Amino acid sequence: MNRILLTLVVMFMSASLCLGRDTTNVAQHPALAFAWGADAGASIDQTGNDMSDINFSAYFGMKRGWINFLGVGAGADIVTSNSCRSYDLFAAFHTNFVNRPTLFFWPVRVGVSLNYLENNHNQAGAYGSTGLGINLARGKSYCSYIMVGYTFRQRRNVVVGEETLEFKNLHYATVKIGISF
Repeated sequence: MNRILLTLVVMFMSASLCLGRDTTNVAQHPALAFAWGADAGASIDQTGNDMSDINFSAYFGMKRGWINFLGVGAGADIVTSNSCRSYDLFAAFHTNFVNRPTLFFWPVRVGVSLNYLENNHNQAGAYGSTGLGINLARGKSYCSYIMVGYTFRQRRNVVVGEETLEFKNLHYATVKIGISF
């Protein structure tokens, strides 16, 4: 009987200690915060279509804990060798998989690319980007970074009269420098 009573007392005390613990610790449950940022960079065409470009984008959303950024954004890609332009609308996600600052993070962007092609043709296609982000400098309210990665932009053939203009998908090696707040 004493053993049962002792076991019940220990269980009761353990439960009361667990229930009385403050679980609002900022390190365990960081606050949801507004986030925004911008980046600029260059992309080298890996498909041989002479479509290397300079690009810039801006985004806004939220951050919390291991989610460094989750939101939406828009970007512009200006081809350096011709008059083609692409405007990207995307959902973006950056994470370092832990609740503390780290050197590396994983950026992902998925969306649609509004492509303005040669000879006044335009179309929409899929857009995606991923890679490796490296944090450069960090303060209480900002973080600067470099991203190195892969970018995909879908393009389709265009039929003009009886002629088909061939536009192949684009695959890029991309480098960007940016800042987020």
